[in-house]
Amino acid sequence: MALELALLTPVLIAFMMLMVGVGRMVEAQSQIDGAARDGARAASVGRTRGDAVAFADRASRETLKTRDWCQGGPRVGPDLSEWAPGGQVTVTVTCDVDLGGMTLIGLPGSKTMTGTATVPLDTYRRID
Repeated sequence: MALELALLTPVLIAFMMLMVGVGRMVEAQSQIDGAARDGARAASVGRTRGDAVAFADRASRETLKTRDWCQGGPRVGPDLSEWAPGGQVTVTVTCDVDLGGMTLIGLPGSKTMTGTATVPLDTYRRID
C-alpha cells in the first residue's frame, strides 16, 4: 500500500498542477473575450470612426487593467470596415498571457490569446 502511494503521489500532483494551469488559461481567455466584448460595445456608440477606435481601446484596456498576466498590456484592433447604419463593428483583443510557474508541467511560459466580438450598429443612427 505504501509503495502504491509513493508511486501515485507524483502523478496526482502533476495532474493537479495541470488542472491549475488549464484553469488559468481558461480564465485568461474568458477575460480577453470580455474585454473584446466591452470594446465592441463601446465602439458601437461612437459617432465617428475616431471616437469608435478611442472608445474600443479605452474600454478594452479598462477591463484588463487589473490583470497583471497580460504582458505589455492588451493590443486592441477595431475593424470598422462595415461602419455604416445597419453595419457592424468588430473588436479583436490580443494578449501575451504569462503562465509563469507552469513550465514544470509542460505548459509554455507564455501564450498569445485572442478574443473577438462583433456588435451591430443601429440602422437608424447618424454616423459622421
